[in-house]
Amino acid sequence: MGYSQAQKAENRQRVLDAAARQIREHGLEALGVADCMRSAGLTHGAFYGHFPSRNALIVAALEQALTQGEKRVMARGAGQSETRFQAIANAYLHHAHAENPGTGCAICSLAGDTAHSTADVKALYTTHLRQLADQLTQAAGSGSETVGLGVVATIVGAITLARAVDDRELAESILAAAHALVMTQDGAGQ
Repeated sequence: MGYSQAQKAENRQRVLDAAARQIREHGLEALGVADCMRSAGLTHGAFYGHFPSRNALIVAALEQALTQGEKRVMARGAGQSETRFQAIANAYLHHAHAENPGTGCAICSLAGDTAHSTADVKALYTTHLRQLADQLTQAAGSGSETVGLGVVATIVGAITLARAVDDRELAESILAAAHALVMTQDGAGQ
């Protein structure tokens, strides 16, 4: 008895969700097919029914992780006392984001890995980075791409450094300093 197309699509989505989480937590090269399939509740043998290769899984998982992050940013609405720019900065530069890479932004999690990856991975990463920069430029009320790119560089750097240190107080200071710097770019809130 075979799987229905709906079941196959559901299984593929489970694999992608597991792989997206794993690459954000451990990096692109650490993604293992057997572990990913086990995390998705499937057998290793079922892998090739969904993907032609491990590299194809990496690209699809990266797309999934980047898209999930983009959706979270877009869904983050401004509260009554904050602008959209502030809402995005508050979400990104929060200790919960730094402490939970598996559910965090893949742009932050995979910056180092992507630099050493394939051309298709770099192209996908570049596209999503530009989209985030554009969203931040618009949220800041700026017509300058430089603002969005500078803010992306600051938030990605801050999250990367906060995750790298073994001192929670220092990590919090890094996030707070980056937040203060980023907020100087909120033209919509001034």
